[in-house]
Amino acid sequence: MGISALKSELRDKILAYQYHTLGDDIWEYLDTYDRYLSFSDSSDELAEAAFLRGDVAFHMGRYHDAMEALTKSLQIEKSVDYAYLETDAHNLLGMLFSFVGYEAEALDHYLSALESARMKKNLYGEVSALLNIGLLYESMRDYKKAMSYYQKSCHVANGDLSASRVLLFLLGMIQQAQLLCRMGNYAEAEKKKREIDSYYHIVQQDEILLSESILEVQLAEHAGNYKKVEERIHAIRHFLNHDDQYLEQIDTYVEFCRFLVRNGKKEHAREFLHMLQEKISVTEFLHFRLKIEELEVQYQKQYGDEEHYKLACVHYQNMVQEHADTLKGFRRKNLLNIENLQELEKRRLEFEIKSKCDLVTGLLNKKAFQQEVEEYLTDRQRNITDAMVMIDIDNFKLINDSFGHLIGDAVINRLSDLIKDQFGREICGRFGGDEFLLFIKSCDDMAVVEANVEYLRESFHELAFGKNQDLHNTLSIGVSYNNGVNTSYNTMFSCADEALAKAKEYGKNRVAFFEIKRGLLKYV
Repeated sequence: MGISALKSELRDKILAYQYHTLGDDIWEYLDTYDRYLSFSDSSDELAEAAFLRGDVAFHMGRYHDAMEALTKSLQIEKSVDYAYLETDAHNLLGMLFSFVGYEAEALDHYLSALESARMKKNLYGEVSALLNIGLLYESMRDYKKAMSYYQKSCHVANGDLSASRVLLFLLGMIQQAQLLCRMGNYAEAEKKKREIDSYYHIVQQDEILLSESILEVQLAEHAGNYKKVEERIHAIRHFLNHDDQYLEQIDTYVEFCRFLVRNGKKEHAREFLHMLQEKISVTEFLHFRLKIEELEVQYQKQYGDEEHYKLACVHYQNMVQEHADTLKGFRRKNLLNIENLQELEKRRLEFEIKSKCDLVTGLLNKKAFQQEVEEYLTDRQRNITDAMVMIDIDNFKLINDSFGHLIGDAVINRLSDLIKDQFGREICGRFGGDEFLLFIKSCDDMAVVEANVEYLRESFHELAFGKNQDLHNTLSIGVSYNNGVNTSYNTMFSCADEALAKAKEYGKNRVAFFEIKRGLLKYV
């Protein structure tokens, strides 16, 4: 069997472990897979292998291993087909930071996941990030913020009626209904549940949805339907017992256990506490062990005798100290990871700036210019006026042919400097060669635009180039403007192009204007 076939077989085994009971032999698979990848030049395979290691470590509760592997995956450049790994890694890192009480770092990663998902049109990743942000705010009791992110997740997922998309939509709806219950607004929660039920037939989910089952317990408890409460609690307990991915929903389980303690479900609360204590004890996530032990104190205070209550308090206090000491160690070890991630973000921003900019002038390139203008026009108000300015250096080919490319580059750079100085607050771009574009937003007075553009033309004509400073150049400029009408980028571009053509046709070294609303051309 060749290296390629062995790699494929190992990868399949590792992927199978992601969704089934995890065992220690998974690390042997991961180590062997990494050794095989040393024969590969594929950065995609290396990024995926690091992510898979981080994902396995996360679900086994190995904080540092997960942090290191996920950070490594983020640092490796990926192709478009593997870009989803960036979103997933940021989402998992957000959970990891949340688990140790680093809410600010968690939010930063969730927002990075959100940005990455939107750029790559990764619907699942985007909805997951929005829900994670909502859960983070809910855990901090900022219910207004939490609700806004749950609503955003529904807005993003709401589209066609495919089962996968409806499931994402329902997850956001369920979180909203749960939060309404938490706020004591059961009437609105019941209304939301009926809406959820109207969609549920599309999903055809074999397994229960944990969040929906918990919602049903809350609503049934409020309505006094104790038979249904017992049925759903039993289903949730069975689900937790077999949930290999429980860490992704550990906050939900802890809050449900808190609900059981608070609402007099003594036997059920005892069972859930025992299950959670057993599961979380084998992880490095002391933050959740502390939360569960705090619940144990509440349980013993409400249902236990004095001796058990005091023992629970002592155990909790000891764990508080252990958590504080361990957290110091986490912070020391995390400094390097955070520095690596900050360096990664710095490089990402530098790359993003470079990818948007023309390398010679630093102005936006053609693609970035069009994207910014189109985004602006999408939200533009109808009753304002904007202008697109197309600039062309007259006889530029002759300059290059007669005086050489060094002089040509000097001409290009001096013009770009004039544009930055005069129109730096506007959207400014270079379309390559000797063609530049400006987009002037919200022009209160077209006479001012006319004067500014004319000043640019005159200023450029006054510049001198060449060895003897005896070379002067001129500009032809076409301006289109959308006075009080909604227009597209393409319309404004083509009208500015037409105005530019007329400026050249009528002798160059002049400005022509095209008023889109009335289809009129005029010249300066």
